Amino acid sequence: MQDITTILKSWSTASADKRGEVISAMYAELKRCATAHLRQERYSELQPTELVNEAYLKLINLSAMDMHSRAHLLGIAATLMRQILVDQARRRSSQKRDNAMVTQLTGTLPGEILQVTNLLALNNVLDELAEIDPIYVQIFEARAFAGMTFAETAILLDVSESTIKRKWQVAQAWLREKRTQFGPTTAA
Repeated sequence: MQDITTILKSWSTASADKRGEVISAMYAELKRCATAHLRQERYSELQPTELVNEAYLKLINLSAMDMHSRAHLLGIAATLMRQILVDQARRRSSQKRDNAMVTQLTGTLPGEILQVTNLLALNNVLDELAEIDPIYVQIFEARAFAGMTFAETAILLDVSESTIKRKWQVAQAWLREKRTQFGPTTAA
């Protein structure tokens, strides 16, 4: 297999087989991200392997962009995982007309576990936050959905770790104000 970084940087021109090799090589990292997110989820129909496989299928077909690094690929995977879970919540909501799916996102608020009782409402709140500054949502996705550290998130977004920490604090404060829309928090 060619060097992963070389394939990532030429993602748009690499064959689907080469993109598949890179994703396969990073499968353990992707599964770690999915497992971290789904660990506390009560009502999801997906298992971590299924979530990774769905993200895999979407990633392999993303041919219009080049990836900058492994962290960039993980960040995009985190966004795709969020979209997959939101789509699942929408299907569930339309079938049962019940938003009773509870998701727990760790790493989102210090000393707290964010229990999302309405994933669709969380998605709407994140969309509102993206209108203020999309980097806040990218940080949230990297930390809550991909389980990335501050250092990994800084690499992903190509900004300093101190900037990530500052923006993370702003995003946390904003989410605290909005959390009644998507669910309560409990002490970790």
